[in-house]
Amino acid sequence: MGLQEGETPTPGTKASARAAEILERSSLRALPEPTRRALLDGGRVERLPRRQKITQQGEPASALFLLGKGRVKLERARSGHVFPLGHRGPGDLVGEATLMDAVALEHAIVADEIEALVIPATFVRRLTTTDTSAQAVVAQALLEGQRAAEDRLASLLLRSVRARLVEVLLDGLDRWGEPHAAGTALSAPFTHADLASLIGSTRETVTLELGKLRRAKLIELDRRRIVIRDRDALARSADSL
Repeated sequence: MGLQEGETPTPGTKASARAAEILERSSLRALPEPTRRALLDGGRVERLPRRQKITQQGEPASALFLLGKGRVKLERARSGHVFPLGHRGPGDLVGEATLMDAVALEHAIVADEIEALVIPATFVRRLTTTDTSAQAVVAQALLEGQRAAEDRLASLLLRSVRARLVEVLLDGLDRWGEPHAAGTALSAPFTHADLASLIGSTRETVTLELGKLRRAKLIELDRRRIVIRDRDALARSADSL
């Protein structure tokens, strides 16, 4: 499990090379070196299993998670219904409520085993309130998250189902892409239902659209993984198939 509220990291803990790699990929990479070092020394790299809930809607976040591998699903519950908000992957933050000393606005659940740099909430708050150099970087990170949410909303409102599906596949390529004999595979095993929830459509419609992309030789399906054969051609196809 992640570090709990109030837990203090062991003094003198040395940041591992992997922790530094994870921080470098995140939106906090612009922190000045002394602050980066303090952040690395204040956390530790952990692996968290599938289905573990790492933030609870309406509760203070216990830690800030900087994702290095894997996938986290965000969802919000209201009036007995659960609404998917998207997925986070390598380079993303989870538990941003720790940066604002606020409660979490959504549940964050591990979809595929993750590797993350986990930093206790109390340490994060102390650092961001006493280190003025960190405040601008934190504000920028929060702004980037807000813009991403606004872009997703605009896509849901203005783009076709096909264009939204292609957008999700391309975004997934950036986060979870790995070499494959036929192109680049999404290492995260998205189901058709997962994709449908992300683009505001149905599983049946996603299955039909993936079939069209496959017949056009833009993607392949390898077991549970989607393989992108030609990124540029797929991007051009968004509104033309």
